[in-house]
Amino acid sequence: MIRALVVLALSGCVTGAGIVRKDEVTLPMLAGAVAADLVVSALVISQSDSMSTTGALAAGAALTAVDLGIGCILGACAVLRP
Repeated sequence: MIRALVVLALSGCVTGAGIVRKDEVTLPMLAGAVAADLVVSALVISQSDSMSTTGALAAGAALTAVDLGIGCILGACAVLRP
């Protein structure tokens, strides 16, 4: 349970960018936030004894997708609009 809270606390890069920068998020910043989300969440999840490397990457990708969705709702994906 504690590890899940750590992952949620550390993997909010896209959401954080959406809250802080709103419509001023650039494409490199968005890509970096997504990469940081994936790396941090997969590394923290991989520390679990019951999780394989592939499982940790899949769980990290799922958390990143959720964070990206929330961040886009908050305005972090404005750079992707035509």
